[in-house]
Amino acid sequence: MKVAIVGVGGMGGVHFNIYRNMEGIEFVAACDIRFEMLKQKAGENPSFRLYDDYAEMLATEKPDLVDICTPTHLHVEQAIMAMESGANVLSEKPMGIDSADCNKLLETIKRTGKKYMTAQVVRFMNAYVYLREVMESGKYGRLESLAMQRFSSTPRWSNENWMLDKSKSGHVALDLMIHDIDYVQSLLGMPKAINGVCRDMNDLSNFAFATYAYDNCIVSIETGWYKANIPFNAGYKAVFENGYIKLENGVLYDCGEKVDFGDLGKIKETGINISNVDGYEGEIIYFIDCLKNNLPSVKVTPESAALTIELVEKTLDSMIHI
Repeated sequence: MKVAIVGVGGMGGVHFNIYRNMEGIEFVAACDIRFEMLKQKAGENPSFRLYDDYAEMLATEKPDLVDICTPTHLHVEQAIMAMESGANVLSEKPMGIDSADCNKLLETIKRTGKKYMTAQVVRFMNAYVYLREVMESGKYGRLESLAMQRFSSTPRWSNENWMLDKSKSGHVALDLMIHDIDYVQSLLGMPKAINGVCRDMNDLSNFAFATYAYDNCIVSIETGWYKANIPFNAGYKAVFENGYIKLENGVLYDCGEKVDFGDLGKIKETGINISNVDGYEGEIIYFIDCLKNNLPSVKVTPESAALTIELVEKTLDSMIHI
């Protein structure tokens, strides 16, 4: 299987390093408009070819799989280009900048018959897989409440500050909050009611808080980019009828007892503002296995990824802006 990647900065750098060390594939090419940066990351005498022109890479290499790790507003355009060239696509989240964008992509997937998956990595992370398994097993009865948090310093490291441009990133809701929105949507579906509040890039701080009402269950999601120099942090507290699970400071507790995953699937250094995390290699391996076995990506279907964008939009529409 021939694999190529476009975008090797930030999260793309994480994917890039995974492919370079992966067996069972032929990593043929990497593309980035910042060609000098790409050459530096590739090192001397790389076993793959380097490009600064995406269309040229597609036409020359004819990859079986293209991994898209470029700015959000480019995801759909580049995914469509890849599928029309004959490639399958793994794209960094979010699926698209809005629902109209996602609908174009869904139409292309249907028309070309190519396989596509959005890399919603939280669905593959150990602590979140564990929560899903506990809920589905009924181990502690019905889920009664779920509180999720995700914070970081305002991302001022992106190329030409594209993340601070709402038209390109969607700001904190579409870049950071979407991880928890996607997980909740995949776990519980669409809520009956939504309420929230947000502040949109006031003095480089952008935060959002939303509550979702489900039958017999309430969910809250709190997210922030803050001007303060704070480390990335994500966690949750899930309360069931007969127990609770809590993810705090990277440690998972089941009714107060620590759950030890060891180094299962962990990437200790990523080169960005998160470290000692899992899920990234797992999502890539999963999608490649789907391609090799001609199976649909049931863990993250295109339709589910598009529903997440719809829920982000409904959440933003429900919010009071302060």
